[in-house]
Amino acid sequence: MSDPQQPGFLTRLRANLAGERDTAYLEALRAAGRVAYDEILAADELRQQLPSLWTAPPAASSQLLAAWNAFVLQTLGERFLDADYEASPATAGFVPPVTYDQAAAWLHAVGDWVSRARQARANPEYDIAMHTVLPAPLPAWAEVNVCPPEHLTALQAAVAPVREHAEVAVHALVRVGVPPQYESLVNRVRQDLAAASAAADYAAGLRTGRHHPGLHELIEQNLKQALELWFKVGQLAAMPSLLAGPRFDVWCMTDRATLVRWKRDPGAHHALNEMWRTDPNPAATLAIQAQIEAALQTGDLWYHVPQVGDTCYFEPPFSPLYEVRRPVRIFGVALRPGTQFAVRGGRSRGLVLGPFRPTQQVNYRPR
Repeated sequence: MSDPQQPGFLTRLRANLAGERDTAYLEALRAAGRVAYDEILAADELRQQLPSLWTAPPAASSQLLAAWNAFVLQTLGERFLDADYEASPATAGFVPPVTYDQAAAWLHAVGDWVSRARQARANPEYDIAMHTVLPAPLPAWAEVNVCPPEHLTALQAAVAPVREHAEVAVHALVRVGVPPQYESLVNRVRQDLAAASAAADYAAGLRTGRHHPGLHELIEQNLKQALELWFKVGQLAAMPSLLAGPRFDVWCMTDRATLVRWKRDPGAHHALNEMWRTDPNPAATLAIQAQIEAALQTGDLWYHVPQVGDTCYFEPPFSPLYEVRRPVRIFGVALRPGTQFAVRGGRSRGLVLGPFRPTQQVNYRPR
């Protein structure tokens, strides 16, 4: 196999004919991201020093969580690159576009988690839960009709280190006992850990020397399920306070003008908590709000104040009504001046386009 860092002329020619992409950028990310392994070692030492994870200060829990996420993402990114190089040594240093996109999604995210781990080490008052939605999901899987065999090899190679660290983290969480109010929640963590192990073991048992598309897909599904569960379990074991629910401001997307009213409404409290609890990707929902806030700062948007009725949309998260002043793109939607919209959360996150009519009927059920 040629050196992926210094591919020769023939390697480049073969890769070009195969439509593969140069991994020079990914290799730079990989090299920089290897500090994730230092962070997971530091986190392991910290975990051994803590009397109990249940009483750990937020900064310590933040360090454990951020180091875990960086470690998993770095491991996955490296395994994907190496599996492709080993399967196609004649084009080492180049990978198919789908492999490039998947490895890039993981390796890109490593630096941010490493930074957060180090911020937690430096600042004893740091609390990562105040800065991002947790537990964080894995970056999205690359869309592909047929998963390349090399991807299965990579996923299988990532199982052992990720599984071992997740199991050690859960053991550390429960070794000194579990507070009574968390027992049922910890049982669910144990259940997720068992489900991940079962999925990985089942995938391993399905491997055969003969290729079968249906079998290939089943192995892929089980390995992805296992890794997603371990990623979540590792975060919960690092910061057990997350078991009680999200710790960011659940009202952060609610209309400020009517906020007091909604906070006095028990139905709104329940509806909003349910919206965030059932949201498969809260970070994506918050990303909409971040885009809106940026557009408000530039004057591309402003708040729509109807002549009659309230200034908010009567469905969680009870967002303000907005009006477009200059062409802008929010959540992938191109909006023209004069367009009115609100934000919907939960499983059907996105924009609700106006115009809006006054109503007193509140839809408390997140869609």
